[in-house]
Amino acid sequence: MIRRIFALVLAAVLCLSILAGALAEDFFTIDVDVLDMDRLNSDDYVARALSASTQGVRVRKYISNSSELAAPVRLTLTQMDSHTVMFDKNYGYQSGTFDSGVIYLPYVDDRTIPYLVTLYIGDYVYAMPFMHLQPRLVHNGACTSGVRLRDLDASLGSDWLMGTMVDLDKLRSQGHSTVDVIASNSYVIGQATLQMNGNSLRVDLAFNPGAQVDVNQLSLYVITDCAAYLSGQRAAAFGVSQWIDVGSRETALIYLPMQVSYDPSGLPEFSYHSSASEVQSQLRLWQESVGSAGGSRTQQEDSGWSEGSGWDDGWSGGSGWSDGWSEGSGWDDGWSSSDSGWSDNGW
Repeated sequence: MIRRIFALVLAAVLCLSILAGALAEDFFTIDVDVLDMDRLNSDDYVARALSASTQGVRVRKYISNSSELAAPVRLTLTQMDSHTVMFDKNYGYQSGTFDSGVIYLPYVDDRTIPYLVTLYIGDYVYAMPFMHLQPRLVHNGACTSGVRLRDLDASLGSDWLMGTMVDLDKLRSQGHSTVDVIASNSYVIGQATLQMNGNSLRVDLAFNPGAQVDVNQLSLYVITDCAAYLSGQRAAAFGVSQWIDVGSRETALIYLPMQVSYDPSGLPEFSYHSSASEVQSQLRLWQESVGSAGGSRTQQEDSGWSEGSGWDDGWSGGSGWSDGWSEGSGWDDGWSSSDSGWSDNGW
């Protein structure tokens, strides 16, 4: 019995040690001695050497190998966009290698926050930028840019997800076209390429490399009978990079609901305007498709529709799209050129 209790206690201690180690590793170390101080004006260098989405930051700097050469040390961290001092501490006289310990930073408005890290050692001052990146967004909704389904018809949905109305005849003549892929109703994470080969349509996806996109779930619907859709019938799901027979149809609604995980820092922002010319053009295509003879039920056999009561995509109200969405407006770096020494073209 005692051995069993001892084993349980030991297991609990090991678990706590592992957890503490994992938490302790969630910080970024700024090692002043390995930085190229002449490249602090370079956006690329700052992005590579002085940017992180960790919970905390730690500053290290070698001072001396003797206590007789100890120097007074002070460290400050200032949010550059708001000019707010977030950390200011005097460490007294230090020798050897100075280590600030982990300084935990708040996430603000789901955006990247620029910091000025200033280390004072005796008469020397080391001023460095640090970009506190947004945390990775997990299992957020995504789709192609177009018209919100609720703007096509109130019965089609109540959230922000969009479908893309496509003029198939125009696409046949062009051969291909591209449309942005939008995540979290806020960011452009990539593009979808639409191709036509005769009466076959193909949709391919390409994501922004910096976004590090992981697709958690995806369904593709090519709706060539919009009237049938409004009548409550449902369509078969296809896969991306698959050739889909659309017959001789003139228009189609591309609906590509996804759940994705990605890094939002630095991505182009997206905003939806129902009055925008592209949205209005797609709305007209929708209305023509719904009202045309080509959208009648007599042509259901080549449209891919089957009897049912809506989309058969597996998404449910509380367990899918609504979880974890970020409705932010993107990142605002806030760098000021005054007294900072680095440029603001991209950070």
